[in-house]
Amino acid sequence: MTSRRDFKKDVNFLTNEIFMRSIIHLEFFGKRNADEVYSIMNEAADSRNNYVARINQKIDKKADIKPHFKTIYDDLLNSTHELLEKIDNLDID
Repeated sequence: MTSRRDFKKDVNFLTNEIFMRSIIHLEFFGKRNADEVYSIMNEAADSRNNYVARINQKIDKKADIKPHFKTIYDDLLNSTHELLEKIDNLDID
């Protein structure tokens, strides 16, 4: 299992990927869906703060540590995939 520090770096990396994809979308498609893109970016920032808070949460029982971080990891991947799909599907008509 990785350290909390590395896990936070992964969260920041994935959040930055969402931000970069959003910025690229705004550059290519202009302001046509700008409000939706900004709401996705806000959602990514909120989820990033949520994940960092969950990573920093103190776990008392040693047996609960691995399942706790496994659920955070699974939630992180699912939400990242969901947000990237939202960005990619904005201009498919």
